[in-house]
Amino acid sequence: MFFKTLHKNALGLIFPRLCIACRNTLTNDKWLCDECLRRLEINHGRRDPCPLCGQNRTARLCTCSVASPFPFDAAYSLFDFDQTIKTVVHEIKYKGQKRLAFDMASAYVSLVPPAFFEGMHAMVAVPLHFFRMMTRGYNQSEILAKGFTAESALRFERIENALVRKRPTKTQTRLSRARRKRNVQGAFVVSPAKRRLIENKNIILVDDIITTGATTGECAAALLAAGSGIIRVLSLVRD
Repeated sequence: MFFKTLHKNALGLIFPRLCIACRNTLTNDKWLCDECLRRLEINHGRRDPCPLCGQNRTARLCTCSVASPFPFDAAYSLFDFDQTIKTVVHEIKYKGQKRLAFDMASAYVSLVPPAFFEGMHAMVAVPLHFFRMMTRGYNQSEILAKGFTAESALRFERIENALVRKRPTKTQTRLSRARRKRNVQGAFVVSPAKRRLIENKNIILVDDIITTGATTGECAAALLAAGSGIIRVLSLVRD
């Protein structure tokens, strides 16, 4: 144990661990430095989320009154999109940091209001298309769901691969609201092998980022068409 600790400390001197957001040397054992962790706390604390779409009403107007009705019952996001969380998401999606997704979900799920989980039975992740899954090697939303259910207080069944993305879709990043909706329309279906597992169950649908709600809306519609109960959406970030 002594030599293992000595080796670890020596490596730390030669290759110091850096905060993934600001790249300053870490003085803790986390992914983010104390200052960036404080920024996340402030980010979350400033949220006044709409109970339906999860939009932070202190940052911008909620569009629920003019948007098409959502097929899900409620949405909740832990953070708003800012530079710190942008870097976290980039590391998760494009830098292979799948453990970061798990750690973020398990560390911050306690921030979700307990009422959001009342009456819910299972968690399902928004799927990637087969080709994107092969390229990335993992589905970040599936790993977020693992992190959320790792919290001992949440006794939810996690139904893996319940949803299938039938066709590849363009990235939603640079698309308008209308084009986002068209891009994912009819793109999701419940796997026949998992249909009985979701029937009559109230399901929490997990995604990494919610922007317009087009993707989560299509996923929720597919779950409802297959016989699920109510759907609530949980995400790491609301853009």
